[in-house]
Amino acid sequence: MISIGHIAKTYGLLPSEVLARATTFDLMITDVYSTWEHHQQNPKDLQDFDTNELVKIKERTRNDR
Repeated sequence: MISIGHIAKTYGLLPSEVLARATTFDLMITDVYSTWEHHQQNPKDLQDFDTNELVKIKERTRNDR
């Protein structure tokens, strides 16, 4: 519902219009943009990831294939 409200506000539409006309692609793009915007405003959030932990996750993912 938050994405629908964000799209409606951005494009000056009623939420019911967005609900009737928007596609899942529109919702996905809104989510990606919101995430990117959050990272632009809070760059230190990206530094919270431990590099060694990310490497372990990558290796587990590769081995599961």
